[in-house]
Amino acid sequence: MAVDAGTILAVTGAGLAVGLSAIGSGIGVGIAGATGAGVIAVRPEKFGRALVFQAVPQTQGMYGLLVAVLILLATGIIGGGGGEVPLPLGLAAVGAGLATGIAGFSAIGQGIAASAGIAATTEHDSAMGRSLIFSVIPETQAIYGLLVAILIMAFTGLLTGDATATEATGLAAIGCGLAVGIAGLSAIGQGIAAAAGSAASAEHEESFGKNLVFSVIPETQAIYGLLIAILIMAFTGMIAGEPSADLALGFAAIGCGFAVGLAGISAIGQGIAAAAGTATTAEHEGTFGKNLVFSVIPETQAIYGLLVAILLMVFTGMITRDLTATLAAGFAAIACGFAVGFAGISAIGQGIAASAGIAATAEKEEMFGKALVFTVIPETQAIYGLLVAILVMAFTGMITRDVTATAAAGLAAMGAGFAVGLAGLSAIGQGMTAASGIGATAQRSDAMGASLVFAVMAETFAIFGLLIAVLIMFGIGLFGGG
Repeated sequence: MAVDAGTILAVTGAGLAVGLSAIGSGIGVGIAGATGAGVIAVRPEKFGRALVFQAVPQTQGMYGLLVAVLILLATGIIGGGGGEVPLPLGLAAVGAGLATGIAGFSAIGQGIAASAGIAATTEHDSAMGRSLIFSVIPETQAIYGLLVAILIMAFTGLLTGDATATEATGLAAIGCGLAVGIAGLSAIGQGIAAAAGSAASAEHEESFGKNLVFSVIPETQAIYGLLIAILIMAFTGMIAGEPSADLALGFAAIGCGFAVGLAGISAIGQGIAAAAGTATTAEHEGTFGKNLVFSVIPETQAIYGLLVAILLMVFTGMITRDLTATLAAGFAAIACGFAVGFAGISAIGQGIAASAGIAATAEKEEMFGKALVFTVIPETQAIYGLLVAILVMAFTGMITRDVTATAAAGLAAMGAGFAVGLAGLSAIGQGMTAASGIGATAQRSDAMGASLVFAVMAETFAIFGLLIAVLIMFGIGLFGGG
């Protein structure tokens, strides 16, 4: 058959679907299998139960295989007469591959939870049912990815053969895949929380319900990704089979995907905090409310990503169908996604600090307020990313719907997004210092001032990123309207 651009993209989508999900399942199965191997060395009769837990993270690889085969069959690459694959369908195949492939990394979180389940059931036979529940919770992210992949293939005509998609809706499909796929990495945080829940429930059966609450908290980031993916499909006309988007909106959809998807990785920080909350609540039931407060703090980064994604859909005319966006706005939207999305990963640092706050508050209730101060410090990096995203929207004319920037300036704005977004990961180091500061303050209350000085030092690098982002926007003429 002829190897055209559409065919190349289609096979790339199939490869991404099975390849990425295979990485996730391989790591997840390996984590669980390593624990199982250790267990049977001393308790060989536990082999069957350990094997059940090890099988749990395998499904993501199966989802990837299914989507890859569907792409190859639907495009006629296998089992068909061959021929040219239209470019829009090739792009849609990439979107489907990204959705199920990246979401397949959820198996890593599932492997962490399954590993804890093996350990729990080794000591407590009665814990198997509860531990299996905790182990399957991180599966939902993979199901969201599979769902979006199938919807993309159905609504673009890839499955039905009634192709109505345009290049713009093909790009929008990639935005959908990025949104639900990258946000699916939230399952790693959920797996960390679920592992703690499995261990705590084995020791304290009465804490099972509260442990479930902590385990489902990091799920929201995946739901945000799913929501944005569905909205993109709806507002670009993909669902109705009447594509109304132009190329600019296709690129804007990719920006939306990066914004909500990357910010969804904040769930890893949330999972770290929730795991600490689970363990502490099992020992000190009265700390449940305070532990929930610490656990939801890293949610804000995901909300920033969701907010920017929705603003991009509004200001580019995707929601209103007032299609006045230019390529400059589309490229600038990707810059906004990089800024708020990468900066949202700062929540990992916040989660580390929050987990220390939970432990300190359980020992000394009066530490609650002071621990909160340390916990919010790594939030500023995400605020810088949100600020730059809003500045890009404002000075490209996106907000006023009067885009005067050139396409080249829109592309150059991505540099500003990378600067402030990637520098925002400095919050991980800041969270480590803040966690130690909480411990020091718990030991000696007069250590708080000096500990705060240590904790803010890592902020410098985020400010460097913000400074360069602003200088880039000045240099490319965005602040001057060009």
